[in-house]
Amino acid sequence: MKKILIIRLGAIGDVVHSTIIPQSIKNTYPDVECHFLTVDFISSLIENSPYIDKIFKIDNKKKDNFFYLLSLGLKLRKEKYDAIINLTNSSRNIFLSLVANPSKIIKRSKSANTPVGAFFKTGEQVFDGLILPEALDLALSKEVEEKISSKIFSYKRPFIIFSPGGDNDKLRQGRIWDIEKWVELGKELQKKQECTIFVIGSKSEKEYHQKCQSIPNSVVFSGELSLEESASLSSLADLFISGDSGPLHIASGFNTKTLALLGSTNTKAYGKNAYKIGPNIDCKYCNQKQCPKLKTGEKITPCMQSIQVVDVVDFVDKNNLLN
Repeated sequence: MKKILIIRLGAIGDVVHSTIIPQSIKNTYPDVECHFLTVDFISSLIENSPYIDKIFKIDNKKKDNFFYLLSLGLKLRKEKYDAIINLTNSSRNIFLSLVANPSKIIKRSKSANTPVGAFFKTGEQVFDGLILPEALDLALSKEVEEKISSKIFSYKRPFIIFSPGGDNDKLRQGRIWDIEKWVELGKELQKKQECTIFVIGSKSEKEYHQKCQSIPNSVVFSGELSLEESASLSSLADLFISGDSGPLHIASGFNTKTLALLGSTNTKAYGKNAYKIGPNIDCKYCNQKQCPKLKTGEKITPCMQSIQVVDVVDFVDKNNLLN
């Protein structure tokens, strides 16, 4: 195999985790040419990767346009790939893979329980002797890194990042923690050790996150940073706390200490610096998008409600996450 293409269009966390494939391949077979196809709004996270030789970006607004996909597939065909690693079984990905006409099409492995494990096992189907890296290795543009460094230069360390989510709570129930608990957590952590708490999220989550302004020494950046800028901020954090989310997995790509608050899913960010806290009830890790126990108008599932602020503070203390 001399040239391969990896297709992973979304979600953000899976795109980040799937970079384990080119990373492990290049570490063992540096002469293999690794290309990657993803959606345009995620591409900035992997554009500077030393393990990816070429990136194709799919226009997210045209992803359902047959003629656009056909044109893209024919463009990929000109690359004459030895193999395409197709990480999702969507009709769109299958179509692009078939039009690109590689010598071999590889589907995502089902022999591992974690996303990173599954992606790595998929790479092993193409290349022998791969070694699983201890950590992901993301890279960002120097311009963005310098911009964020100058933006937070005057704030006091340690830096803690909260990613409370909220925008997708209707679609991803069991991953969102009550915003009031985020506020309480911030205040309790400040009592333990004076620090700066940055809150990040999308523009649509900004209003939801405003309550975090009552945390001493806090800065709400929600809606103000691009995806790459948020990633750069995450790379500078001493601790990143989040539900199961894309930003959590981005932070793990920089080997940042991450703490996942988990309810309906039983996963965590990748690497030796990844930690997790689960629910204190038996009803957990169902992996369902919709919780049957939620009443009309409720947003926070019982599994996430069972995680108490004191649990998180104690976990941070016992594991020395701020040292």
